[in-house]
Amino acid sequence: MASNALALIYHSSYNLELPGHVFPAHKYSHLYNRVKRDPVFASWDILLPKKVDDADLELVHTKEYLDDLFSYEHTTRTMYSELPLNRSIVESFMYGVGGTMYASVLSDKHQFAFNMGGGYHHSFPDRAEGFCYLNDVAIAIRKQKESKPNLNALIIDLDLHQGNGNSYIFQYDDKVFTFSMHQGNLYPKKEISNLDVNLEANIKDDEYLSILDTSLNQIRKDFDANIIYYVAGADPYEDDSLGELKVSMKGLKERDLMVKKFAESLNIPCVVTLAGGYARDFRDTVEIHFNTIAAFGEK
Repeated sequence: MASNALALIYHSSYNLELPGHVFPAHKYSHLYNRVKRDPVFASWDILLPKKVDDADLELVHTKEYLDDLFSYEHTTRTMYSELPLNRSIVESFMYGVGGTMYASVLSDKHQFAFNMGGGYHHSFPDRAEGFCYLNDVAIAIRKQKESKPNLNALIIDLDLHQGNGNSYIFQYDDKVFTFSMHQGNLYPKKEISNLDVNLEANIKDDEYLSILDTSLNQIRKDFDANIIYYVAGADPYEDDSLGELKVSMKGLKERDLMVKKFAESLNIPCVVTLAGGYARDFRDTVEIHFNTIAAFGEK
């Protein structure tokens, strides 16, 4: 069984400068610097991922879509992205996917493996969507299944928006359980997860955490997971610019601790990815992501 240590993964290529864009793609370097300033984490090794191999992308994505992506062409397959399409952005996604894949490998030795990027849960096999060009969690799970055919993977997606890409990709795979808890009246067009929880606007900490606890207890009964992939979006936050949930910073850390304790209770590893976060004060997004690291790194 994996140890209780937390592995941290980061690459400078995660970071992008998109001035004026709602997606704060420079948050990754700020998070890295926040970790390096912290008295607990400053001395920790932060591991460097490799870019995903092209062949591994085809575990999930179609060749036609990848051809368009690597040609940086706006086509019917790439047009639904809300990001620019250029070499540096595609490279960033390839390192982000590599980071989640590396975390899945490290889960053999560490109970918690944290990619300080990733969570690109809107990407479909044949098209980009939202701020997502490549689906890192889906690729990592498919790669892991090559050596572990009996893998039962549970995706816990607590981003503000439904993880529609993962729900679609794994809709007929009874060895992957998709759970998405999100604001129901927002983007995207919904796919069907194994468990969807559509939250009303203005929900606060106590109700949010109670619903999460009930959902995790239901999953415990319904699915025999041996690994968790946690998509830990910062955007259920009460001051997020894209959402109307009212979960406090403290409530979000309680959420993270609840997922951690759930993994510990099952004695299984957990791969963590960041996903979204659009706080009106950019520093809040960074702090929420840092709090997720702290929750999984605490003894």
